[in-house]
Amino acid sequence: MMQKHALTAIAVALFATGCTMAPHYKRPDAPVAQAYPAGGVYATQPGAAGARSANGQAATAIGWREFFVDPRLQRLIEIALNNNRDLRVAVLNIEAARAQYQITRAGLFPTLDGTGTGSIQRVPQGLSQTGAPYISRAYNVGLSASW
Repeated sequence: MMQKHALTAIAVALFATGCTMAPHYKRPDAPVAQAYPAGGVYATQPGAAGARSANGQAATAIGWREFFVDPRLQRLIEIALNNNRDLRVAVLNIEAARAQYQITRAGLFPTLDGTGTGSIQRVPQGLSQTGAPYISRAYNVGLSASW
């Protein structure tokens, strides 16, 4: 009898946990603009896609010296670049990766190889089959193409 009550209590508890009185939650829309602002002050922010230098050129089309026109700021950036070992290592790693890319990419193109050899041999009278000394010349040229 005790087992029957225990099983009934467990069944009722499991059934009750499956029921909820809370309403179905619907997530509200986030108050986010559909597009990033592009005009006005946003277009002149440093690092923005439309950033311009003092002379009106696009920031991506010029070097950092032309973008930052203040001489003190240029000196400070130059000191930072010269003394930043991590940055120098990163630049060298980029150059190494570019070189490796070019080496790998070179395998996609056809190759043309040429070779040439030449030899001259003097045969003395004692070793000649005819009994007369002579000079032997041999030339070889090779050309191969692969792709």
